[in-house]
Amino acid sequence: MAASLRRRLLLVLVPVVLVALVVTIAVVALGGPGPADEAPPAAATGPAVPEVDTNGIRYAERLVVYNGRSHYGDEQVFRDFEAATGVEIELRGGTGPELFERLQREGTDTPADVLVTTDLANLWRAEEAGLLQGVTSATLRAQVPEQLHEPDGHWWALSTRLRIPVVSTERVPAGAVDSYEDLADPQFRGRTCLRTSSNEYNQSFVADMIAKRGPEQTEALLRSWMANEPEILGSDGEMLAVMAAGECDLGLSNHYYLGRALAENPDFPVAPAWPDQNGAGAHANVSGVGVVTGSDAVPTAVALMEWLTSPPAQAQIVARSEFAANPQVPPSEHIRDWANVKIDPIAVQEAGPLLDDAIAMMLSVGWN
Repeated sequence: MAASLRRRLLLVLVPVVLVALVVTIAVVALGGPGPADEAPPAAATGPAVPEVDTNGIRYAERLVVYNGRSHYGDEQVFRDFEAATGVEIELRGGTGPELFERLQREGTDTPADVLVTTDLANLWRAEEAGLLQGVTSATLRAQVPEQLHEPDGHWWALSTRLRIPVVSTERVPAGAVDSYEDLADPQFRGRTCLRTSSNEYNQSFVADMIAKRGPEQTEALLRSWMANEPEILGSDGEMLAVMAAGECDLGLSNHYYLGRALAENPDFPVAPAWPDQNGAGAHANVSGVGVVTGSDAVPTAVALMEWLTSPPAQAQIVARSEFAANPQVPPSEHIRDWANVKIDPIAVQEAGPLLDDAIAMMLSVGWN
C-alpha cells in the first residue's frame, strides 16, 4: 500500500516539476528576471497630500481663524464667507510670531482651525513645527500657482509682496538706483535707512539671498550696506515718513507700504526703484494660509481657503496695495503700472532652513 501511494505521488509531482522547469527556462531565455537579475523594488513614496472636495459638503458651524493679517483690513472677506455659507468665523488676531508661539503653547488643545500669517519665516516655522497639515484641492491648484504654495499643501499663498529699494523723488535722480547693491553706493553714505534686523521681512530677504547667492557674497553685500552707516528704524512705515521728511534718501521697504502712501497722497515724495530688472528681479515674499493640525473642520477650512484665493476675495486683498496670489487678479488701480515688474520668488524650501543663519549674519555685520 505504501508503494502504491508513492507511485501515485510521483505521478502527480513529476509533471508539476517538469512544467516549472520549462517555465523557468523560458523566462531566462526571454531575458526575464532571474536570481542574479531581479527587478528592483518599487521606490518608496511618501503619503499623498489629502485631496479635499468641497462640493456639496456639510459646513461646520464655526471656524476659529488665527489671523496674522488682522491689521491689514481684510475682515470683510471673512464676513462675506460667513454670509455665503452660514459658517461663523471667529477671528483672533496677533502678529505672525505671536500666533506661532500661541499655537505652540496650546498644542493639541488649540481651538484654531486655520492660520493666516505673513512672510515665509512665519509660514516655514509653523510648517516645521508640525502646526499645519497638508491639504490640496482642484480649486486651490487652479487659483494658486505651483511656486506660491508649499509642495505638500501645508500652506497656500494669499498675496505676494516685494522687498525693494525706495528712493526720495526730491533728492535721488530717476534711474540712479536699480539694484540692491546700490544701497552701498558711497554717494548715499549717511543717507540710507533700514528696518531692524529683528523684522521677519528682512530675515527672509537675507535667507533667500544666502540660498541664491551663497553666504560669502551675501555677507559681503550686507557689510557694504553697513559701511554706508544706515539709520536703523522700527518699521517700513516709519522709514517712509523719515524719507518724506528729508532725513533719508534711500531705503528698503515692502512695496505695499509705499503703495498705501501713494493711494492716500499721489504726490508722496518717495518712489520704488525696481531692482535687478535685467537680472533675477525683485525679491518676492508671500503671506499665506494653512489648516491647523488637529482641526476637526478640514473641509470647511479648505472651503475658506478656496474663497480667500478666489478672484472676488483677492480683489479685496489687493485693494491695500499687495499683489494677488491668484494670477487672474491685477494690482489695485493706483499701482496698476507696477504689474509688469520682474520678480524673483523666494526659494521657500531652500531659504526656510537658513533663517537662523540669516539672523546670525545680520547681527555679525552690525545690522541691529
